[in-house]
Amino acid sequence: MQNLIEQNQIIEKLLGHSRHYCLQTLSREGIDIVSFGHWLAIPSQQLLLVFRHQRCVAIDDYQLAA
Repeated sequence: MQNLIEQNQIIEKLLGHSRHYCLQTLSREGIDIVSFGHWLAIPSQQLLLVFRHQRCVAIDDYQLAA
């Protein structure tokens, strides 16, 4: 549970940072990501980092399809 809280804190601090910085930070922290289009998905948290002009502008949640 503590690890999940730490991951949330790391992810929240990514807003406003570059895509490259976000990729490096998540990789360094051992958080699995899937990179596609204008998003980075974090499956363990069911979150999407949304990018515009290579900057993280939003963190959205998603649900897995049944």
